[in-house]
Amino acid sequence: MKNKQPLTEDTIIEEREDFMLSSVVHETHPTLRTAHFLKPISNSIQEQPPFKFNPSFLNPNDNPLKINFRGWHITQTKWVSWVHKLKQNYESVWKKVGIFDAIMATKCYIHKDQNLLYGVVEKWCSKTNTFVFSFGEATVILEDIMVLGGYPVLD
Repeated sequence: MKNKQPLTEDTIIEEREDFMLSSVVHETHPTLRTAHFLKPISNSIQEQPPFKFNPSFLNPNDNPLKINFRGWHITQTKWVSWVHKLKQNYESVWKKVGIFDAIMATKCYIHKDQNLLYGVVEKWCSKTNTFVFSFGEATVILEDIMVLGGYPVLD
């Protein structure tokens, strides 16, 4: 991996050459190409982010927003075993129809960082369906879902 000309420290992206797979053309071998990555960059899902995103309030009980995280769950051990068992017989079918990565993602545990979630929710603007940050507005689009989650959105 070769780093390109470094962008200034105040940018939100890092440009560098890295090995990539395209989920659009269903590549099986990584290709070295120039890519843009949003900073900060983590090397592992288990790794804590290298920054703190603290909301403007310190105590969640003082939060003027009422937020409920009902959808957050812990992956069940039996589920992981069941998926592993089915994978042996159905992996090729799942890949053919484009759902393999989505099924494998259900086995992962994602740590819930309450302060990060409160901090991001605090930036949400329901009128424009965007997050309003100091550097500008941003939102999640179908391409983000496809790239980050490995989910097929247009086939």
